[in-house]
Amino acid sequence: MIKNILSDMGGVVFLQDTQEAFRRFRSYGLDPDFYMGAYGQKDFFLDVETGKIDADEFCRRMAEATGRDHISWDEAQYCWLGFLKSVPVNRLHFLSKLKANYHLCLLTNTNPFIMGFTRSNRFSDDGRPISDYFDSPFCSYEIKRYKPNPDFFEYALEADGMKADECIFLDDSLKNVQGAEALGIHGFHVAPDEDWTTRLAETLSRLNA
Repeated sequence: MIKNILSDMGGVVFLQDTQEAFRRFRSYGLDPDFYMGAYGQKDFFLDVETGKIDADEFCRRMAEATGRDHISWDEAQYCWLGFLKSVPVNRLHFLSKLKANYHLCLLTNTNPFIMGFTRSNRFSDDGRPISDYFDSPFCSYEIKRYKPNPDFFEYALEADGMKADECIFLDDSLKNVQGAEALGIHGFHVAPDEDWTTRLAETLSRLNA
């Protein structure tokens, strides 16, 4: 019986545009392929998402890496928000319906710049922050854990008193899904730009039959 729905954010709740984000970082003189390549984040990009440095230190390190005197919060956020292509309203409405019957948790590798936007009323066309659609947020930079490491999932399970086999986890990263499945959590891999709502409804119906 599934009682808890655990969801990634980028690529699941909102559509992503990696190329636009990379373009924005390049416009400031940074090589995003080095910091956010095929093998994941590294250096101070990873540090800000694991909570090892704060937003101010990220701005300082970004300025240093680009040879600039200063990078403001707004400038750094502008670059990060290139990842956010659009927020399909049907997904938000679907999450609201699910929340009436399930415990919903946000499990995301992210940073203060992206969350600063998603936690504001600018996030959705309905003028509601992402927190309105989830019961509990588990953000990597706040809990200092990073998917797909087991301790990320274990932290969330323990914090909300959830059993692994009563959870389903949605993510657009297959390695993150596999990391959750290794702990007994039901995995649900979201394909690029997939409208996953119907398939999830069918999966929940099957698992709860």
